[in-house]
Amino acid sequence: MEKSVNISLTTTIRQPDMEEQVMKLQSRGTLTEKNNRRYLKYQEQQDELEIRTIVKFNEEEAVIMRSGGLQMRLPFLLHKEQTGNLTNAQGSFMLTTTAHELSVSGSHFKVRYDMALGAEHVGEYEMEIQFMEAKK
Repeated sequence: MEKSVNISLTTTIRQPDMEEQVMKLQSRGTLTEKNNRRYLKYQEQQDELEIRTIVKFNEEEAVIMRSGGLQMRLPFLLHKEQTGNLTNAQGSFMLTTTAHELSVSGSHFKVRYDMALGAEHVGEYEMEIQFMEAKK
């Protein structure tokens, strides 16, 4: 069953030799539960790009899939290295994630992970999503 939800997303980026960046997004989206997994879908605007995002998750694993202005697939499995990819105007790149925290509760999803682009560590990322059923 699909429900309309209000989404509050906070992304924290910690990169070597740079100040911590915190980005916040408020959006409306949908939440679907199927086969013991949840699918959270929403859209975001980054510069001129409209990006459609699907976060597929349960207690053990998650995948963030983005399409539209860029193509991205980021898989997460707690304490295990996973391989994803990013395709944008500059080309196609292999990404590696290692999740240090993955938590799911009723209306909350959080993942904290290290990410590498090719062999280069690009930083630690934290993505936290609160979602509540939208009032009609």
